[in-house]
Amino acid sequence: MLGLYFLIDLGYNVFYTAFPLHAISTLNWSIAKMGVYFTVLSGLLIIVQSTVLPRASRKYSDAALIIFGSLMLGTNFLLLIPGNVLLTYLAAGFFALGDGLMWPSFLSLLSKVAGRKYQGTIQGVASSFGGLASITGLILGGLLYEKLAGASFLIAGLVIYVVFLLNFRLRRFEEQIILKNR
Repeated sequence: MLGLYFLIDLGYNVFYTAFPLHAISTLNWSIAKMGVYFTVLSGLLIIVQSTVLPRASRKYSDAALIIFGSLMLGTNFLLLIPGNVLLTYLAAGFFALGDGLMWPSFLSLLSKVAGRKYQGTIQGVASSFGGLASITGLILGGLLYEKLAGASFLIAGLVIYVVFLLNFRLRRFEEQIILKNR
């Protein structure tokens, strides 16, 4: 799970560096237009986490939400590649749905796998993995965008799709937790 934590943060941070460069050079956005985009993205995240996530988490397991969320998040990155404004805003919806369902569910499952005794330790170590992924992803995002332009989102998407595929193993962790707690 710590490896997944690293990969998820890596994908996010490639996006956080590459997207502003993409918005300026490909979409010809001003700083104000970028601000509007991130406001819309943040609003969508609030909606997903305040209304969709609570309902979905009652109906589906953490692992199922992580799997679905990572599929949506990876798709978000692919929608950014063409540099089309409509697809970019559609990508915001995929980002919000993917991140809003996946990330809280991932943190929930991580704490359950760690158990009460090791929750703090595991959360701290995971945070360190996230910090390392942030450093790597931010540098990598800039380098990738300089060399590949919008295709750098393909790399971020592929990283998240690897997470998607690896997430199927989380069902086994979740089943073991359920059996252990009975």
